[in-house]
Amino acid sequence: MKKIVTLIAAVALTFACEDATEIIQPGELLAANAFANVDDLKTGVLGVYSGVNTDNEIAFTAIFTDEAAAGRVGGSGGSLHQYNLNETTDIVSTIWVNNYGAILDANVLLDAAENIEPADADEQALYNEAIAEALTIRAYAHSKLLSYFAEDLADNSSLGVINLDFVPAQTTVLPRNTVGETLEFIYNDLQQAEDLFVSAGTTASQTFIDARFVRALRARMALYNRDYPTAVAAANSVLADYTLPATASEEDYRAIWQDLPGSGENEIIFKLEQTLNTTARPGQIFNTNRSDFEGAVNYEMSRNLFNSLQADFDAFGDIRRPVFIDPTSVISDDYDSELDPRNADVLVVDKYPGDPTLNGLIAGYTNDLKVMRVVEMHFILAEAAANASNFVEVGRQLKIIQDARYTTQTAAPAYTTQQQAFAGILEERKIELFAEGHRYIDIKRIGELANQGYDRNETDCTLYPSSVCDLPFSDFRLNALPIPLNETRVNTTIQQNPGY
Repeated sequence: MKKIVTLIAAVALTFACEDATEIIQPGELLAANAFANVDDLKTGVLGVYSGVNTDNEIAFTAIFTDEAAAGRVGGSGGSLHQYNLNETTDIVSTIWVNNYGAILDANVLLDAAENIEPADADEQALYNEAIAEALTIRAYAHSKLLSYFAEDLADNSSLGVINLDFVPAQTTVLPRNTVGETLEFIYNDLQQAEDLFVSAGTTASQTFIDARFVRALRARMALYNRDYPTAVAAANSVLADYTLPATASEEDYRAIWQDLPGSGENEIIFKLEQTLNTTARPGQIFNTNRSDFEGAVNYEMSRNLFNSLQADFDAFGDIRRPVFIDPTSVISDDYDSELDPRNADVLVVDKYPGDPTLNGLIAGYTNDLKVMRVVEMHFILAEAAANASNFVEVGRQLKIIQDARYTTQTAAPAYTTQQQAFAGILEERKIELFAEGHRYIDIKRIGELANQGYDRNETDCTLYPSSVCDLPFSDFRLNALPIPLNETRVNTTIQQNPGY
């Protein structure tokens, strides 16, 4: 096992020092020497999983958009919070590099698998499962890159990202594929993976990929592309295996974020398990030590988002309010008039409270990364209904979500125009998917349809002064991230996104 993990780490390190295509170095350990049999492949898949995380996307989205505001101590990323975004922005480069690193890890394993012959039916099932997991991880990493860096997710002819289904040579440089080409690439990987999972009889698991996550990812990407029939079919196929709770339980919902067993875990389709030995710690984005007032608050929930959440709590007993905001928070009754708003109002984010079953200091901000949750499938169905002007169905889907979060039941939301419906969906997504890395992509995708950009609180903006407080959906920075300088510097065939 050690030599396999070492191989994956060595490849990732080489990748991190170069661009998306300059990979192989002279004298590097070859995959064929590390992967000799099916057991090696199954062990190697764990190394591929270890290269996948979402904490950088969570951090970027919280800090750059209107999800978060500067905390008492002020975390790193102040320049990013002031909307300073360009090809040298570190976290943008990290998102690019990490996802291509995951793609490379998957390709190394897939290349090695071509030289392995399963000995019997049992080994064939394990072999198929390993290949399916690697294909899905490759598709997932491409989907994240496409979501952040593509020019226009709904325009198949616009520029996407570099499709990579092989281990490139050191001198290989590649141009960007179109959005349509990258989506086709993703869908092909997902279809192969789904077929292999079915043939392998893979057992359902939240911390390992199975066919249900494949279908959910297909639904997500079809929605992003505004291919609504595909998105609806895939989302409904996922919901055949899941049901959101009909009534709200704060205990069960809190258990999702504490990674504790219980009814709440049935809302998770796939999550990346984190331990004391892993490095992805989403809680530390918001709080340096632990998720309470004394935990050195870096970033807190934005005041406008909190106001929406508090209004839902006051009216309907929204369980997300006590789960997302720690009880040690200091809440001002007149925030906008405070002379010292940074200290007079401290909204401590508790969505990542740490896993209470772990011990030690870093246990206070170690939580699994929720990659896909059941609630997203209902948002997909709502968005497809909004596109079709089926406002009754939009309200029905959003009420399913609200019933799972409100202790006081309420009538389904009602809309009369597409703009109202999309705005309602965005508002619900902003609350439910807070600090999960969705907000940037959501405004990019449907901000224009909802006539919404970033809506920061004016007092929040004084904590990290900027020339602007809000950004309209038309701003180029909301359309796509810049291709990082460490890519464009060595890859002369790649084209930069407009505005950068």
